[in-house]
Amino acid sequence: MLKQIFFLFFAAFLVSCTTTSDKTHKLDSVDDIGVVSVFDDTLPIKYLTPKATTTKEHAADVTTWSINNTITTELLSSFKGMNKKAFALEVDPALVQQGKNEARALKDLYLGNRYQGLEQYFLSQAEKQGAQYLFVIHPMGDENFAAYRAGYGMLCQTEVAKGDLEAYFLMRAVLWNVKTREVETRTTLTPADLAFRTGRTCREALRLSPDKLASLYKDQVLDLAKKSADLSIVRTGLSKTR
Repeated sequence: MLKQIFFLFFAAFLVSCTTTSDKTHKLDSVDDIGVVSVFDDTLPIKYLTPKATTTKEHAADVTTWSINNTITTELLSSFKGMNKKAFALEVDPALVQQGKNEARALKDLYLGNRYQGLEQYFLSQAEKQGAQYLFVIHPMGDENFAAYRAGYGMLCQTEVAKGDLEAYFLMRAVLWNVKTREVETRTTLTPADLAFRTGRTCREALRLSPDKLASLYKDQVLDLAKKSADLSIVRTGLSKTR
């Protein structure tokens, strides 16, 4: 009996190794990648007491930061360093905004990926523009980080007087096969992966206007955006190094 169990375990182990090896080999062959990032140009700033009895929310206009361009540029640089052909997908900003609005309007049920409708538009554009694969980065909520808004922002969720304001990203990266319209690999990145504490208390932060507060941490947030691009490539298995 033990001999049979060992044989079955060993056989399963070989199948597992083969599957992992096949997937790794398949991802190694990924090339001709259209790249697109789908974040808003506003930075939400949220203050939350421990029992969530009081919430204050503000937002800063960070259009000039070009968050999506920063992420796309970093992705293209990383793919180039991997000797892969990649390009920034050309899309209609009005249609993208419409798609984001529709995604956010969906009810808070189990929906999987709210952005699948928008991704279908990206897939059609990727096909027209000659891409074999499509790499999309978009906001994605996580029940383990319910206090955080999907995308990126700032949050203080302890006592208003003592809380330490942090900046974060909460997002998903998805690699699509343009021909088959199937997802090859995906990963979700949370504030556990992408965040930094400002060292500023909530009370101190509340004394500043949202735009002023955002300007103080612009460089750090943009650095976090670049890190999100690099980490997305690693976590999806497209790169073997961190």
